[in-house]
Amino acid sequence: MAKSKFFRIAVEGSTADGRTIERADLEQMAADYNPETYQARINMEHLRGFSPEPPFNAYGDVLALETREVELEIGGKPEKRLGLYAQVDATDELVGINKKRQKLFTSCEIAPNFAGKGRAYLVGLAVTDSPASLGTEMLAFAAGQGDKNPLANRKLDPANLFTASTDLELELEPADEPVKGLVQLATEFFASLKAAPAVEQPVTPPAEVTPPATPPANDNLDGLAAMFSKIAETVEKSATDTAAAVTELTGKVDELQAKVDATPENLSRRPLAAGGNGRVRTDC
Repeated sequence: MAKSKFFRIAVEGSTADGRTIERADLEQMAADYNPETYQARINMEHLRGFSPEPPFNAYGDVLALETREVELEIGGKPEKRLGLYAQVDATDELVGINKKRQKLFTSCEIAPNFAGKGRAYLVGLAVTDSPASLGTEMLAFAAGQGDKNPLANRKLDPANLFTASTDLELELEPADEPVKGLVQLATEFFASLKAAPAVEQPVTPPAEVTPPATPPANDNLDGLAAMFSKIAETVEKSATDTAAAVTELTGKVDELQAKVDATPENLSRRPLAAGGNGRVRTDC
């Protein structure tokens, strides 16, 4: 969707069905219009289709209304009138149609007694190819026709009125710049640091330092040296103890191996069997 700048959609004076838009009507519409109360949609030639497909789908919404004094040339003479201006949220379709120089005019649908409150309210906005001169001709043709008015079946309510068409000046507001993310901001920051010229610092000769008569205390260094010395002694003692234990264990292993080598195989033999006269008959 594209948010437009304010553009004129009506002026006080004649309508396309023989009535007159009073200055008070425009002032009431500008003062009362609220999309949360009733949102006027943009349609094609005052036709509201039941399908979301073109050409009779909606082409956006009216966001806000305001009035401005305008000077028009009427009958060859300049004349000041009150104009009604709208800001719309247009669909991409409407923007494309306008760029193709199609549907270059707008016409309002106004409810003169909206919600029974006796005040005028904008209930719809049409885009059309009928310029203001043809709108004036339609005014003369439709005036006094009553139910035979050719525009009657396009109104939300028979009491509503259509304004003569006004030039559509659809200019879009510039899109808001996207909020930069943290990564982008950090990247730009470091890039700016990299691009910034180096600043040369003035060279200041070192001042002469007179050594103190008494060297400063180095209690911390002495304590640190003592700690490392104690750690070294502990490591050395641990290494010595470990070597002695290894030597002792090696001797025991060697002694055990010698005993194993000297032990004969443990073969269990069956006792010799004697015969009847005491002689050995078999040794199996």
